[in-house]
Amino acid sequence: MPDEYRPNPAIPRNLTHFLDRGSVIALDAALQALAHAGVGAGAGDARRFALVDGLPYRAPGQAAIFVPYGHLVARALGVRGPVTITAGHEASGASAIVAAANLVREGVADVVIAGAAQGLQRPLLDHLYAQGFATRTGAHPFDARHDGFAAAEAAAYVVIESEPHAMARGGTALARIAGAGAVFDPSAEPLELSGAPEAGRAMQAALADAGYLQNQVDLVVSCADGRPASDFAEGYGLRRTFGRHAYFAGVTTVAGALGFALAASAPLSAAMAIEAMARQQSFPIAGFETAEQDLELAYAAETKEETVGTVLVTSLGAGGTNVALVLERC
Repeated sequence: MPDEYRPNPAIPRNLTHFLDRGSVIALDAALQALAHAGVGAGAGDARRFALVDGLPYRAPGQAAIFVPYGHLVARALGVRGPVTITAGHEASGASAIVAAANLVREGVADVVIAGAAQGLQRPLLDHLYAQGFATRTGAHPFDARHDGFAAAEAAAYVVIESEPHAMARGGTALARIAGAGAVFDPSAEPLELSGAPEAGRAMQAALADAGYLQNQVDLVVSCADGRPASDFAEGYGLRRTFGRHAYFAGVTTVAGALGFALAASAPLSAAMAIEAMARQQSFPIAGFETAEQDLELAYAAETKEETVGTVLVTSLGAGGTNVALVLERC
């Protein structure tokens, strides 16, 4: 987040003084999501409003969060339904969206706010640099020069609502969660990502849940972030899953332009996927010039006007949590 960032004016100034940076941006993003959806926890039965929040990524030995950001947001919004916190390192935000969709699907809640916020503290940054995960120069996802991601702070939340509830209040849906896949890889070490087979397994699970064939996906918003391990797992996972169609479905990622926001990366990718469907455009991979040898895909090199009706969003988390979402334009 830029140093000149100013909190949402809807957050009382006397409250912001007691909140850390992650808490402020979490509440700010949640308020923006609700305003954009035209809904609020006070607009209906608060017992039918829920919230699912992804835990922010922390360095080993770093102090845990005493009060999860999701609890703060739920208190501020008056949510009285289930409030759930999901783990999964980089994939915790994606896991939150899957859990939220299940709450709506099972009839537990009518409206669920889902996403994650990620602040960057000095111990975390030191850890990311020491492990070689982050680079101090620009990130180059899927590029032959990839040597790490550009760490970023962000908060992103989406509002997931049952169709009958949205229709009853005259709401406008931007996209539909057609399918979701969440898998765990027990062979992944705590600080390592899964390989291509497990990345592909999450994609296959999402497609199966949606009842979609590979050739029905128009765009992939990948979690590839510039780490060779991430780029290879995603690239080869896509090839394993899509076969020949991997050379036709556009592939992009937000990590080159916006940085890699760890826990908040997947909700941010989902928001960009929804924007791509609204604009009927695919957006380019910033920092990408030359594809890694033997990893040719239909990479988005420039903004392109095209039909974007279905988007696959992926997320890989250190330690084996792997998630994929199929989003469909309404």
